[in-house]
Amino acid sequence: MDAQTAPEPARRRLNPYTKALRRERIFSRLRLGWPYAEIAREERLSERRVRKIVSDAVRRQTVDDAPDHALLQLVRLEGAQALAAKAIDAGELRAIAPYLKVLDGLDRYQKAGATKHVYDDAARERLLAKMSRIADRLEARARKAAGQGAPDPIGGAAELSSGADAG
Repeated sequence: MDAQTAPEPARRRLNPYTKALRRERIFSRLRLGWPYAEIAREERLSERRVRKIVSDAVRRQTVDDAPDHALLQLVRLEGAQALAAKAIDAGELRAIAPYLKVLDGLDRYQKAGATKHVYDDAARERLLAKMSRIADRLEARARKAAGQGAPDPIGGAAELSSGADAG
């Protein structure tokens, strides 16, 4: 076999760490406004595979509330708007339709991003519960690091009697 007909060596399988790195690169490029085709070329994957990685990651994540999602979309669309505006300035008439589409998206997400998130009693209770769980874990780690088994029932450290008391 010559060099042109020789099969390419099989690509190594990615471990969870390298998969996470690849996923971060893909999402970073998406936030910058890259199209799937360019991301696929850079990652040496098919466009279909990139779309699958994105959809799997989005499905596993918790869904952001509407204002947070809108803000993320606004950041992505701002990059696309700047790119389309440069193309229009350069005289490319084909860039007008994408530019108008980006402007439509900006309008839609600005309305959603402008809504105020209601912070009611239930949200405060959830926040307090979460903070309590975090504090409990930190205290448990501190006790474990200090070699203590259980907390003192009074809440303070037990003091050892010194020679000054004995006398």
